[in-house]
Amino acid sequence: MASQEDILKAHEAETILNSDVLKEAFAHLKDEYITRWLQSNSPDEQQLREAFHKSALLLPEIEKHLRIFVEKGKLTKANIDRIRKIA
Repeated sequence: MASQEDILKAHEAETILNSDVLKEAFAHLKDEYITRWLQSNSPDEQQLREAFHKSALLLPEIEKHLRIFVEKGKLTKANIDRIRKIA
């Protein structure tokens, strides 16, 4: 059942988002990408700078998609609970 699957995904996504390991990994990656981006001074390294910049911007997008799973699951659970009350 898709709605039950949404609820399970929401719980898993919330667990991932609350993980200290994930938070630390994201912070480390962001710092690493920014440091390497700033250290690439040569004109030859333009593509490298672009790659680090895109990588740094990608981390919040991953978090955003996990939060979407959480919110979708919460809404699904609320709708199921509401339907059960009516029935």
